[in-house]
Amino acid sequence: MKKTNKLLNLTLITGLALSPLSVSALQKTENVYSNLNYDGSSYKTVVSNHLSWIEEGDIEDDSELKDILNINGEEKFTQTQNKLSWKSLGKDIFYQGKTEKQQPIKTEIKYYLNEEEQNPEEILGKSGQVKIEFNFQNELKNIVRINGRNTEIYTPFVTTIGTMLDSQNNKNIKITNGKVIGTGSRSMIVGLSSPGLYESMGLNELKDLNKITLTYETTNFSLNSIYIVSTPKLLEETDLKIFDKMDALYNDMQELQKNMDKLEAGISELEKGSSSLKVGSQDLVKGLKSAVSAVTQLKDGSVSLNNGLNQIVTSLETVEKELNKMNLQNSLNSLLTLKAQNTNTITALVQKTNMSIEELTNLYTQNNLVNYTGDNQTLLSIKSTYELIYLLQMNNEAINTTITTLKGLNEKVNALLPTLKNALQQSATGANQLSNGLKELQSGINKLYNGGVSLEKGTTQLYQGANTLNKGANEFNSKGINKLNNYVKTLHNYSNKLEALIKLSEDYKGFTSNNSNSTNFIGVIKPAKITYKK
Repeated sequence: MKKTNKLLNLTLITGLALSPLSVSALQKTENVYSNLNYDGSSYKTVVSNHLSWIEEGDIEDDSELKDILNINGEEKFTQTQNKLSWKSLGKDIFYQGKTEKQQPIKTEIKYYLNEEEQNPEEILGKSGQVKIEFNFQNELKNIVRINGRNTEIYTPFVTTIGTMLDSQNNKNIKITNGKVIGTGSRSMIVGLSSPGLYESMGLNELKDLNKITLTYETTNFSLNSIYIVSTPKLLEETDLKIFDKMDALYNDMQELQKNMDKLEAGISELEKGSSSLKVGSQDLVKGLKSAVSAVTQLKDGSVSLNNGLNQIVTSLETVEKELNKMNLQNSLNSLLTLKAQNTNTITALVQKTNMSIEELTNLYTQNNLVNYTGDNQTLLSIKSTYELIYLLQMNNEAINTTITTLKGLNEKVNALLPTLKNALQQSATGANQLSNGLKELQSGINKLYNGGVSLEKGTTQLYQGANTLNKGANEFNSKGINKLNNYVKTLHNYSNKLEALIKLSEDYKGFTSNNSNSTNFIGVIKPAKITYKK
């Protein structure tokens, strides 16, 4: 059994302390070993350093340790303040020393039996509900410039605890932020925390990462060795590529916001143009109505032919001027430009995914991402990219419909005006054809008037549609794209904080030195047991 415990302890420490080494230069691993009291305070600390990948000759090192001792070789050294000079024999150097320096992670441990705080030595052998609280406080506070302002963040540390409980006397073992693994006669317990991360990031999801709580029921309380390992490391170097993707997403979102603003402005112009077209068609109907009345009066002999013709011509010229003022082609060009921008944005988004639209659609459908709210960054990226592409495609379809409607209405108006002018010209060819001409003119004007009424209804519907589209685009931009953009900005701000934390982690060069590549703090709380059962 003792052999099993030693193997477990060795495996735990090795797994937690292990960090990747580079073969390109001198490497230094610093392990800070501390004997801890039951409350987590340190009463003895020894620092062990390992120098590797070295050649024969003088090796320059840095250390604040006192009473330095070479524990695995015969290499000599000289020390001038914090500077060490080793006479290397071409082999790894292991040395240790002492320090009274305060460690960066302050540990506080409390023990409870049946909800009452107790000294663990006073409850040995007792039974009841046990709770052990591990509280960790990060002491390495930094002021860092993030997003243009000074921000208070902590050098990131990952702190892990490990212990074992026998299954005969203990059951219903639970641990927050950790895992309990049963091995039959014993349970291995591992818990994880990251003190200071919540204070640095400000995310509620990280609020409980400053402490670990272990609970279980016991019939004979004892305290096995508890190992507490801390290391200033958050992510591997390969994991940092996610920030490149975040930056790309942020840039794409900014571009999408710009294009959406342009689209919203274009739709607003479309609404204004359709409003002018509606007013013009209303004026046209009014003019045609006056023309119908004038022709009727002319036919009945109440007005002269010249006055009737002049009135009609004047009305037509007014309508024609109003239509010319609307500059419909510019509105159509604006819509075509917006459509091209949407298409370019869709192409850019698809290219960034390195997938086709069909593949992106299949991933979105297969993973049921429409209501996905998880934290998988890949799925979130696929979800946001697909939904943005879909929205832009819908916008293009709406633009196509609007262009077709405008062109059709414009063609109808342009076709009606020459017909009316031709009818009027024919009416003026001579008095001999006056009677027939007036009849034809009256019939033509009535048809034109009816067409104008239809045109007025169509332009009114166009305006209402453009107005609805404008409101929808405004709402989509304000409640959709703007919120999404703000969300991406928030993520970008968090990614900037996280990048700053990673840099602090990389810049941490040791507890008692300034040239350590890897530093591990390993604390051990001695076991407390009794040899008889109370």
